Amino acid sequence: MSHSNSTALERLPDGAIQLCQGRIHAFNRAAGAQFPELAVGDQPPAFLAPALGDQTAGVFRHQGVEYVFSRTPQDCCQLLLVHPSSQSALTDRQLDGFVRQMRTFMQEMLLPVQLLSDDLSRAGGDPSGRDAAFQKTFCRMHRLLSNLDYLRSLGSSQAFFQPITMDLVGLCGRLSDEAASLLEGAGVTLTFRCSGSSLLIPGDPELLSKLILTLLSNAAKAAPKGSVFLTVAQRRDRAILSVTDSGQDFAQEDLDALFPSPLPDDHIPDPQEGAGMGLAIARHIVALHKGTMLLERRESGALLSVVSLPTSPLDTRLQVQSPRIEDTGGLSPVLVELSDVLPQAMFRFEDYD
Repeated sequence: MSHSNSTALERLPDGAIQLCQGRIHAFNRAAGAQFPELAVGDQPPAFLAPALGDQTAGVFRHQGVEYVFSRTPQDCCQLLLVHPSSQSALTDRQLDGFVRQMRTFMQEMLLPVQLLSDDLSRAGGDPSGRDAAFQKTFCRMHRLLSNLDYLRSLGSSQAFFQPITMDLVGLCGRLSDEAASLLEGAGVTLTFRCSGSSLLIPGDPELLSKLILTLLSNAAKAAPKGSVFLTVAQRRDRAILSVTDSGQDFAQEDLDALFPSPLPDDHIPDPQEGAGMGLAIARHIVALHKGTMLLERRESGALLSVVSLPTSPLDTRLQVQSPRIEDTGGLSPVLVELSDVLPQAMFRFEDYD
């Protein structure tokens, strides 16, 4: 490639690829950054096939990103100009790097604040109020980042969905015990009700924990200074998990009417606060477990949440699972998930080391 040709390509603001006789003759730095697979002398990669067809302009996708292209004949060669479409300016690789770096920065931010708090305490100061404000904001940031990370990973859902034979009653009991003590500080009374001592289902305990805590958090927002009831019951071959403000039970015919089919997206209430990711994640977790979910906002403003999960088939074989990477920074997952509704006074470094 001549120097003048190289200079001309570099002057172009978009990614530029020159093809001659079916092979890559040259490309500028912008194209090389977008497509590391390019190499002078090689045939064009398969993802460029739509850009080399009959159309002289259009779109193609590569690694989840949509690109807009235009192709111009040049004697015996072709010049291909490429740039990400406005809807796909952020690549998967960039988003992965953002999540990874954001987690690192947050952990680095937490340590010096904890050390400063210890120094002030030894000097006779009282940093508890400032610590609590920082800790609450940190927990809310962590929850937001975790939700973004979850939604980013939906394309590879089987990688993090690890169902086992588990006790739904035991899981709800443990979560409600910890959540009740925290919500009490927010003026919300949480009551757990279940007629049986256990209920085995095929499920992923970590994902179902996130689902339950998300529903509890939304219920607490809808019923401030009130009561929230978490109820688990079995109806035929289904486990029914409900979060309400009244603790009412459901007759079998009512439950049959609630779950005629999986709930469409447009039937889920639009959240009045936050980024709106929590309920989308809850819906996806239910779908992974082949369940259904009803979310209904009542005239009183309270939010009724009912989830139906299958109780079989159960896997009786011993299952070996790889441990998941711990990304909570040592914080209580219940504290993080409920951080939007808890008062600042509930957040203390000394309480949640």
